[in-house]
Amino acid sequence: MRFGKGTRVQALGRLVLWVAGGCALGVVCWGDLGQFFLLPALAMGYGWAARKASRAAWMLGYFLGGSWTLLGVFNAFWPAAAPWLGLLMWPAVALLLVLPWWLIGAVGRETPWVIGMRFLLSLCITAVPPLGAWSLLSPLFVAGVLFPGQGILGLVLAALVLALWSVFFAAVRGRREGVRAVLPGGSDVTLVTPSVTPVTRRVTHLVTQQFTLGVLLVMLALSWIFNVWYVRPVAPVRFVGVNLRWKALPKHLSFWRNVERQRRVTEAVLHTLRHLPERRVVLLPEGIEGFYFPNWLSNVWTARLQAEALERRDEVLVGAYDIGSGSLVGHRHAWRYVDALNAYGKHLGVYASRQPVPLGEWKPWENGSARAFWWETGPDDLGGMPFALSVCYSQLLVWPTASYFLTLGPVPKVILAPENHDWEETPAENGIQHRALQAWARLYGVPAVVANDTVFGKGV
Repeated sequence: MRFGKGTRVQALGRLVLWVAGGCALGVVCWGDLGQFFLLPALAMGYGWAARKASRAAWMLGYFLGGSWTLLGVFNAFWPAAAPWLGLLMWPAVALLLVLPWWLIGAVGRETPWVIGMRFLLSLCITAVPPLGAWSLLSPLFVAGVLFPGQGILGLVLAALVLALWSVFFAAVRGRREGVRAVLPGGSDVTLVTPSVTPVTRRVTHLVTQQFTLGVLLVMLALSWIFNVWYVRPVAPVRFVGVNLRWKALPKHLSFWRNVERQRRVTEAVLHTLRHLPERRVVLLPEGIEGFYFPNWLSNVWTARLQAEALERRDEVLVGAYDIGSGSLVGHRHAWRYVDALNAYGKHLGVYASRQPVPLGEWKPWENGSARAFWWETGPDDLGGMPFALSVCYSQLLVWPTASYFLTLGPVPKVILAPENHDWEETPAENGIQHRALQAWARLYGVPAVVANDTVFGKGV
């Protein structure tokens, strides 16, 4: 009985070590260092884990370590509930993120190729909607490191590289276990089945190991070539991101307060335009105009902005929460809004964010929620220039940016990235988001133009 209890303690200790290792990797990849090039280590550990429980512990640790900034995010969004809300929601979100990996990881045999397929399936299913709407910390961000300028192809190649690393390390580990089983005193009798001997399994793992290593070497050679030839694109001089250190308007404000904000935005933009050459595309932060819907008072201010932009032949893109005629749902008290850029100048338009922030903005079960556009693909167009719109939170996900490059026609020439970080008390979350945006800009080989509403805002 004493031996059984000691075995359980040892097993628990090993699981704790797996959690700690994954946590350290998550902190290094998604903390202040932001070392995305280390993300393949997640796949390596996934393959090296000898049991499904160890693999689950490794993934939990990664998401716990990577999501540490959520402590500050929840406390900053809901200060009345700080610090307990942050302490509760941080592990809760980590559990939500790891759950698909756990469920997929629990299925199938423990062979290297099955382990690799589980990793690949987990990558894919968490990258696209609906899970892609909140699946932060995706290992696919390594695509910007490995395959710059390759776009969707680079994303696919990165997924294959990660899956192959898990196969390779599972094969190495399996081969070592096979050797241990055939040695005198070898205790791993679970490897012996009527149809598969330890020697046969060892040979199979050796072949798998050599094959995957060969493919990985080819992939790494391609990566080296792409990195050598990659030239970082420069944003066109006519694009200008304007940082405004203004607080975003709370949701439940009077009509008059929103109109007053629209007047202030118009005055600020007109002042900015006077100090810029003509024919510019001016980008303002997310939601800076507050909640906007067509009315004669707002039209007074937007008409001034429109007239000035037309006269100078500028395009002005203003972040707003648009409540249009298509936002009414069911009856007159039910409504939705769009987290959008309103375009003024020669080319009028409304460009919607494809994935607003879950819980904070996107709450489809609740009245007054932002709308999501999961299945929109291809670029937005501004006067014949295709562009991708990556609004704040969307930069931390795979699908919203990738969806703009899923097209058989012209691909985006620039990523426009309006942000809202006025609520943030430290630059931690904004720094991670900035590095994520850099990774996508590098992968797709286009420049990014940023407009923020805080001192922490930076361009790419």
